[in-house]
Amino acid sequence: MDRRKAFQRISLLLGGIALAPELMAKALADSSTSVSAAPPDRLRLLNEMAETIIPETDTPGAKAANVGGFIIHAVETCLPADRRRAFYDGLDSAEAACTSRFGRSFADCNESQRVSLFTDLEKQPSTEEGMPPFFTALKMLTLHGYFTSEIGATQALNYDPVPGGWVADMVINDQTKAWTSMF
Repeated sequence: MDRRKAFQRISLLLGGIALAPELMAKALADSSTSVSAAPPDRLRLLNEMAETIIPETDTPGAKAANVGGFIIHAVETCLPADRRRAFYDGLDSAEAACTSRFGRSFADCNESQRVSLFTDLEKQPSTEEGMPPFFTALKMLTLHGYFTSEIGATQALNYDPVPGGWVADMVINDQTKAWTSMF
C-alpha cells in the first residue's frame, strides 16, 4: 500500500464514525474501480479545476497529484446518493456556465477565464439546505486531496514539529518539509 492510500484510508476511518457500515466498507475498497468507472472527460475537468485552485509553481500542482481522481473516489465512496448527485450537478452546471460564457470547455479556457468563472461560482449560494455550495465543496476536496498526497506532503508543506516526534538536533529552515523519514 502506498502512502497516499494509507492517508486516505486513515482519514476515512477517523471520519467514518458517522457513516453506515456498508458505506465504510465501500470507502475502504480499492479506489481504482471508482476512478476507472468515471468518464475520462470528468476526470480531466476535475484535474483542470483542481490545478486552477492549486497551480504548479516551484512545487507540482494538483494535476500532478491526480487530485481529480481523489475527488471522484471521495465523492463516489463517501457521499450519499443525493449529495453525490448534487456535486455532479454543480460540476455540470459550472461546465455549462463556462461553455455559455466563453464558448469552450473549462479545460480549454485560459487562466484568466478560469479565475473569472471561479470568482462567479464562489459568490453563488448553496442550492440545498445543509450542503455547501459546489465551489466550496470542490475547494475542500481539492485541498484535502492535494495535501494528503505524497506530492503535497513532501514537496508543498513545511515541517511542523508539534504533531510529530521530537528530534532535538533537527535543523529546521525554509526548505524543511512536513514529511520526513526520520520518524
